[in-house]
Amino acid sequence: MPLPDAGNNGLERLVEKRIDQWHTEQNQVLKLPHLEEGQAEIDYITISRETASGGEEVAAILADLLAWQVYDKVILDYMAENMNVHKEVVESVDENASVWIGNWLKSLFKDRPEKQSDYCRHLVNTLLIIAQHKKAIIIGRAAGLVLPHEKGISVRVIAPYELRCQRWAEQKNIPLKEAQAQVKKFDTAQRAFVKSFLSEDIDDPNHYDIICSTEKLSPTSVAKLIWRTLDQRQMPTS
Repeated sequence: MPLPDAGNNGLERLVEKRIDQWHTEQNQVLKLPHLEEGQAEIDYITISRETASGGEEVAAILADLLAWQVYDKVILDYMAENMNVHKEVVESVDENASVWIGNWLKSLFKDRPEKQSDYCRHLVNTLLIIAQHKKAIIIGRAAGLVLPHEKGISVRVIAPYELRCQRWAEQKNIPLKEAQAQVKKFDTAQRAFVKSFLSEDIDDPNHYDIICSTEKLSPTSVAKLIWRTLDQRQMPTS
């Protein structure tokens, strides 16, 4: 499902609706799905994507298949940066979850205290809270590297650089040369953000459960592959 643009009333209403839903679910006993022996319960799917690879389309299709909520950069930054909203987000989890989130946050930055800016701390806090509420598809913001691996599926959506540039030129109705410069700029910024934030290489395949190229697979096909991965994901062995 597409999200409203940043700054408009639609985004504010969407966030308020989701937080209200979280508060309602706090007092409900969730019925867990039946799991085969050895299967893991998956609470969230994170999607890292190259520019113009189709990752947003994959997330939207997957959300329709699963009836899960999508959280992209716009809504994540809004929840992390708007202090009144962030306070409501924090209050949407119980005390036990809050303690766990605090411990995870400390462990994430324990060797890198200089990285713990207000934005980074609030972003991680927001990601962890979304994960606690389950049934979330989270796009970007290094979510797959931040969240506990055992409860999620981490996906990377890619495509050849030349193809991505062609797509970007068509989407933005700009010359190919200009699209090439923009795609390169966005790719560089994404790698720099993850390196600065977590000291990790976003292109390292070891970070992901599955890596899908949209060169020959449509966004619908990729979404269905991820959907099937939910059935096949096994609990990690100790």
